[in-house]
Amino acid sequence: MDNTTKKKATRSSLACLPCRSRHIKCDGNKPSCTRCIEAAKKCDYTRSRRGGLDREALAERRKRLAAANSISDQTPSSIQESHNSISEDVSNNYGSLLDAVEEAFIAPALSHTINIEDDGLVDSYYDNFHNFHPFLLPRRYMVKLYRDPNRQSSLAPLIATMRFVGHIYSSQEWDMELKNHLEDCFRETSPTDPVIVQSRLLYSVALFWYDYKTEAVSQIEAATRLAIDLGMFRREFATAHGAGDPVLEECWRRTWWMLYILEVCYAGTLGTKTFKAVNIEATVDLPCEELEYESGDIPVPKTLQEFDCREFATEEATSFSSFAYLIDAVRCAVLAMSTKPALPVKEDSLRIMQTADSALDGWLLLLPKDRKQIMNKTGEIDELMFQAHLLIHVATVSLHRPLSDLKFNSVESISSCARDPPSNTPTPELVNIHTVRVLRSVEAQVRLLTLPVRKFAHTPFTTCMVSEGSKVAVSTGTGNTPDTGEVLVLSAGEEQYEIGAFDIVPLESIDDLCGFYNLPSLDFNV
Repeated sequence: MDNTTKKKATRSSLACLPCRSRHIKCDGNKPSCTRCIEAAKKCDYTRSRRGGLDREALAERRKRLAAANSISDQTPSSIQESHNSISEDVSNNYGSLLDAVEEAFIAPALSHTINIEDDGLVDSYYDNFHNFHPFLLPRRYMVKLYRDPNRQSSLAPLIATMRFVGHIYSSQEWDMELKNHLEDCFRETSPTDPVIVQSRLLYSVALFWYDYKTEAVSQIEAATRLAIDLGMFRREFATAHGAGDPVLEECWRRTWWMLYILEVCYAGTLGTKTFKAVNIEATVDLPCEELEYESGDIPVPKTLQEFDCREFATEEATSFSSFAYLIDAVRCAVLAMSTKPALPVKEDSLRIMQTADSALDGWLLLLPKDRKQIMNKTGEIDELMFQAHLLIHVATVSLHRPLSDLKFNSVESISSCARDPPSNTPTPELVNIHTVRVLRSVEAQVRLLTLPVRKFAHTPFTTCMVSEGSKVAVSTGTGNTPDTGEVLVLSAGEEQYEIGAFDIVPLESIDDLCGFYNLPSLDFNV
């Protein structure tokens, strides 16, 4: 072994702009640092403000000195000597002053004016999260909007939040510096700017799935209050704030509806029934297809009233987007769950089947043929329809299980998505119908989860919805009752699919399921 003491590597005082914007260490190599070479990115450095002056700057300096000399002819020599001395001292110490403040001020300032066209964290956001909840502008339209200097300050909190989420996916860690920076951006932006609604909504998702539930709820509630105060739920809002840009108008429509959807997702995961956006009578139009949104070819938007009358419309008028069907799935689930009593009794059996099932079955029966297949010929999944189908089946399980023959198992209490089991619910006469309804919905969930996709990644909210089916499997004995830590496996035809483990496990172990990462010190219940 070599006992020679190695010289400790010194930290480079020079960092390129891409490394600064990402708040990572840079070796300062020129013309390109090692990180930029490895990432095949353009490497630029801030031009030195401490070196010699070029010809243009030197000429400008001579003009200022000439002007100063003309004034000094009329002033006492003592004042002029003092002025020259101070100027010389400031000039000599300017370089050291910059060294002292560079780390404290320059890097944060750059994050306000980063080049999002070539930012790895923004890329990570769009590559890993945007398709699951596509309410922000498509990438190229966000870049175009951010080029406007008048827009950059108002967009700062949104860009900071996007980069924060992108960092979670790319680095698999919670970055406190990025978190603190985005919260600073919130404080520096007008609290009534509509962009704050988008920023808080996105931030709440990151908080929620890192187990900062209280903070997440606080953020989405603040976003909802502001959205309601601004009238974002009204049709006129998109036009008034769209600056004549159809893509931006579509973005505002999507923001309201995503707020609506995520409010229900939070309520379902936390077991609450406190709604604000859901109880608003919205007149905002429905979102268009994803391909139309990405291309910028925005059609005349359809209304909620047109959607509700789709079974009576012509074939051309019945074409609605996947986003619209997801919105309606949420509406149907909320309507169905509103019929569920806190403590179901035998008499509730028929009423649930007549009222709740009509809403859930109606959604499935009115699906056009192309919406029943959520995977296209190239193997790509329609993520929004995936969520919609999964939500309908989760609502079905939740409604029918208390009245079914599928008893609750004590092992289920380990799950963070578990609810208190009903206390000795009397067996209804139609118990077999309730049981079959639950089992068919669980089977449908498994079919969704076993679709042969190359990269199994979905919205983080998939995790809790999947747990509903896996808990039922414990009761049916499909996987038998596992000991704590034993993996539960459901059958899907001749294949088997691993749902999860009924134990406290790090979220990294199921990151392929939801595509989101947790802190190593945090645990997540499946």
